[in-house]
Amino acid sequence: MNQEELDPKEVQQETQEQMEAPATEAQEEVQEVTVAEEAEEANDDQVRTVEAEDDHEEPKEQKLQIPDFDALDLEQSLEAIKQHVGSYPPYRIKGIVESGRSRMLRELNAQQAEAKEKYLAEGGNIIDFRYYQPMRKQLGAVYGGYRDALRKHYSELEAQLATNLSTKLAIIEQIKELPTSEGGAKEKYDTFKALREQWNSTGLVPKADARNVWANYNHHVDNFFNFLRLAYDLIDKEYKNNLEEKVAMITELEAMVEGGASSELFRALQKAHSRWKKIGPVPREQKDLIWERFKAVTAKIHEQREQFNENLKARNEAKIAAKRAVVEGIKGLTTELPTKHSGWQKASRALNEYREEFKKIGFVKSEENDAVWEDYKVAQREFNRLKNAFYKEEKKSHRESIEKKRALIELAHSLKDSEDFGGAASALKKAQADWKKTGYVPKKEGDKLWEEFRGACNHFFDRMNGQRKAREKQVSAANKAKEAKLAELKDASVASVADAVALSEAWGAMGSPNRKLDAQFNALLEDKLSGLGLDKSELERTLFEAKVRALVEADDQQGLLAQRSWIRDETDKAKKELHQLENNIAFFGNAKGNPLLEAAQKNIDVQKARVEELVALRKLFNSLLK
Repeated sequence: MNQEELDPKEVQQETQEQMEAPATEAQEEVQEVTVAEEAEEANDDQVRTVEAEDDHEEPKEQKLQIPDFDALDLEQSLEAIKQHVGSYPPYRIKGIVESGRSRMLRELNAQQAEAKEKYLAEGGNIIDFRYYQPMRKQLGAVYGGYRDALRKHYSELEAQLATNLSTKLAIIEQIKELPTSEGGAKEKYDTFKALREQWNSTGLVPKADARNVWANYNHHVDNFFNFLRLAYDLIDKEYKNNLEEKVAMITELEAMVEGGASSELFRALQKAHSRWKKIGPVPREQKDLIWERFKAVTAKIHEQREQFNENLKARNEAKIAAKRAVVEGIKGLTTELPTKHSGWQKASRALNEYREEFKKIGFVKSEENDAVWEDYKVAQREFNRLKNAFYKEEKKSHRESIEKKRALIELAHSLKDSEDFGGAASALKKAQADWKKTGYVPKKEGDKLWEEFRGACNHFFDRMNGQRKAREKQVSAANKAKEAKLAELKDASVASVADAVALSEAWGAMGSPNRKLDAQFNALLEDKLSGLGLDKSELERTLFEAKVRALVEADDQQGLLAQRSWIRDETDKAKKELHQLENNIAFFGNAKGNPLLEAAQKNIDVQKARVEELVALRKLFNSLLK
């Protein structure tokens, strides 16, 4: 190595430019770590501000993704916070813990406010209001442990920063003494590399001291490289190694750029800028070229990040719009309120579908997210308030319906053993019709009431049907006996009125009136008596009296009613015919000797006699009943 060919100023300038120029560009990618900002947001306790240097900062750890707490319920949110508190250092999970805690407190506060509103609406005193929330207590315990760990971290960090400062000051002193220390240039260079590695691995120092410490370090490094200007071969080797490392780093970034924008690409760029400052200088002829190449790939990544952020913003806006559409959908459920239970059930199912849709949209990193969340909660609370008001009125209506049904049940019980089958049957049929008008009652209780009502009605109608069947059986037997009697009478002879009366009394005693059979009997008996030369009206009166006496003796109310009905019908028919004849005679005038007039007058006389006979029979009927 020809030491006389080395220009000390040139070596110093190249070293200074290679180490400082990238730092200016990289400064855009390095963020300051202000522990005070995190500590003040994490807890309300007094935590001293600990500020780290922004120079020579190590690449940040990969940022943890915040869970979508909006899609989690309270228990799941608390479990997620616990898992992160137990798995990561406290300073890495501030956003997660605070986001989860904020989400849980919003819902817990909403529950407490809803309970308080309900309590006050029911007439409670705000002074007496108590609302115990175990989940709030659990959250406080987890959050308190997290704050304690964070305070401990900051305390340790402050001590570590002070230790790092002492270590770096000691390194500066050792580099400062290298040019005048004993030993060869290579030995001193090896010592310098060891000190530089120790410097890079030492970590952060308080921000207040960072600038001076960094300036002193660069100053004495420059002095040392000036000292090494005669050891150019070692410097040249160092420059080449630095160049290879920077080229490899740039090549890796260029390959990642081809893959498109991603969080991994942005973190890689940040690490690359942080590492660029620590690599050191490169050959002068390559300095501008390699820097321009690095700057170009950085610009491309920035462009991709801008587009990525724009796309992310558009996606977030679309999600916010989708969430607002869900909120409007929930509000729309109460635009026209359902008037029936089925309508509210349908609306409740629609609300659940909106909730699922809201959860699927997921967390949105936007300032509008909290506002949309509040609108979402308000819309749900309004729906539930109106729904509860409807069912409150429904309960009142149900009570009234139950009272009406119970009144009908009491009526059914009072009539189920009645012997007045006709009147009771009519009353129970009306009660059954009224039952359908009593209104809706919840199925469980409505079924119970209906079974009781139906049981009482069935009890009555079973009794009535049983009696009807028994009577039908009795009537059937009586009809068969009468048919046999008619067959017997056809061959029998009637020698006197007494025999006819006896036959009529026997016939009436058989009961169960049957108009068809009774008419056949009367016709047959009349035919049998026609040969005795009796007056028809006298014969009718005699047989009628015998028949009625037999019915009275047998206490056959149905038969007596049938005879009464027969008299009434025959009388009405005779009077109607008489009235018609009297109207017709008016057409003949007063001319005497008219045969048609005389025939009409004769018919009127006959019909009047018939009416008088029927009136006499009615009087006889009434006298026999006394």
